[in-house]
Amino acid sequence: MTSDKEVSKSKKGYSKRIQRLRRLIVATVLASCLVPTCICVILAVRIDRIKTDYEQAQANLEWYRDTFGYEKDIMAGGGDKAQVVDSTATETDSDVNANTTYDVDYANIAVSGAENPENIEGTRYVYLTFDDGPSSNTGEILDILAKYNVKATFFVCGKPDSRYSEAYQRIVDEGHTIGMHSYSHKYSVIYESLDSFKDDLKKLREFLYHNYDVMPKYYRFPGGSSNDVSNVDMHELIDYLDKADITFFDWNVSAGDDRAGADKTTIYNNIVNNVPRFKHCVVLMHDSADKHATVEALPEIIEAIQAMDDTVIVPITDDTLPVQHIK
Repeated sequence: MTSDKEVSKSKKGYSKRIQRLRRLIVATVLASCLVPTCICVILAVRIDRIKTDYEQAQANLEWYRDTFGYEKDIMAGGGDKAQVVDSTATETDSDVNANTTYDVDYANIAVSGAENPENIEGTRYVYLTFDDGPSSNTGEILDILAKYNVKATFFVCGKPDSRYSEAYQRIVDEGHTIGMHSYSHKYSVIYESLDSFKDDLKKLREFLYHNYDVMPKYYRFPGGSSNDVSNVDMHELIDYLDKADITFFDWNVSAGDDRAGADKTTIYNNIVNNVPRFKHCVVLMHDSADKHATVEALPEIIEAIQAMDDTVIVPITDDTLPVQHIK
């Protein structure tokens, strides 16, 4: 027969095995929880790093496109037109373009379109317009406009990145006018054919309507209506806009902020010295990422214009007389 000691010893051995089994089960459960947690942490760190790299790459791409891929001194009237530099342009091409000089007299540019309202006789109307945005500079520009209680017009491109959502929304909420400046801003796409132009325009209108509940009816051609790079007769594109009840706007005063070496003083002088020449001044500026000098000059530009006699700064509306380089 088995003695009491042997039974007790057997029970202790069995109890130890149970405890070891329990510890093994607990360790297994902990490991099964810990391993996925560690994997999740590692993946989260890698995703965050990839996201940071992506955002930096997007910022660099935006700067590159703003610097080399957007219109460069495309003017109307006398003087040579610069070659439009697409996003695939080389550094050499950009250098050649940046060194081009111009002698443009906007006073000789014909204007056509909407009739003047009867009650604006004697008043100079200045329309501050910003192309190519939104960008990292747009928020600061909106802050400046709000400080001076000024409404402007933003000819925007299609930028679905969430970084720009607030800027689009602020433009709408703060009473500025949104115009269209193409979705892609790629000359080779927009001006490839009439169908390409239609597709790009439709994409931008739908983007703005579905995301910000606005259906813009003002357009500015990348490079202006007088650009010489379009594969399509610009009159065909203008006719299409007319049929869609969309008015296009060029400009008769340019900040020159898309020229190489433009600084705060140059931008200020280009605008303030030329505004008095016109009763209706559509001023071309840019709110793209590399246009810091434009942001710096803007407060003094607004103050100088507001100090002019019988002069007001207003956004583009249906009553605005369009400045159009070609009819």
